[in-house]
Amino acid sequence: MVFESMVSDLLNRFIGDYVENLDKSQLKIGIWGGNVVLENLRVKENALSEFDVPFKVKAGQIGKLTLKIPWKNLYNDAVVATLEGLYLLVVPGATIKYDATKEERYQQEAKQRELQRIEEALQTAERREKSQEEKKDTFMEKLATQVIKNLQVKISRIHLRYEDDLSDPQRPLSMGVTLSELSLQTTDENWKLCILNEAAKIIYKLGRLESLCAYWNVNSPMYYKCSWQDIVDQLKSEISSKDQQLPHYQY
Repeated sequence: MVFESMVSDLLNRFIGDYVENLDKSQLKIGIWGGNVVLENLRVKENALSEFDVPFKVKAGQIGKLTLKIPWKNLYNDAVVATLEGLYLLVVPGATIKYDATKEERYQQEAKQRELQRIEEALQTAERREKSQEEKKDTFMEKLATQVIKNLQVKISRIHLRYEDDLSDPQRPLSMGVTLSELSLQTTDENWKLCILNEAAKIIYKLGRLESLCAYWNVNSPMYYKCSWQDIVDQLKSEISSKDQQLPHYQY
């Protein structure tokens, strides 16, 4: 139960702060069942605000996020995390029309996040003070280490794009990064896929990267003027792969 709660808190913290439509109750149910599937999550306009940068998200979507957790057999099976589709269009903050109601809501959310972080920091400090002796090999630490040993990560279809027609209106530019596929899996010393047991001291991870591209387009069309759905559809369709290269992109 402790591990389930920890996973739930981590996902809520690292996803909930950045998306509009996360159903936290369904997330908890999915985690306890060992199979979390989150689809078509809409990225918040202020998702970048805590990084203190002068940019905002014009449109963004997480296509599908899957987390498979074999609770009954964590020592002998793999936790699999899969991300299929992340599409993000970022623009200068001045490009987006000011919305007082939306801005007030974002500020309230930011205050709540800060209060939550302070509360968590105090709770952590209190737990440390109460602990009489530090145990190096607790059950939770061993379990977490075993999960990391056999964790499989699969990421596909990423398109992150920045557009700017304010700096030089005569030469609007777009730049970005696309990724077709990235995977990370556990292997033995011969690079064959396997499940490592608790006794294994050396961890081998086999990574596979396909079609990671960066581009910089001058006199580029500005997608941010389109509707949210049209922007996302455009980003989805413009991801280079080994079978498709976009001729109008300057890589």
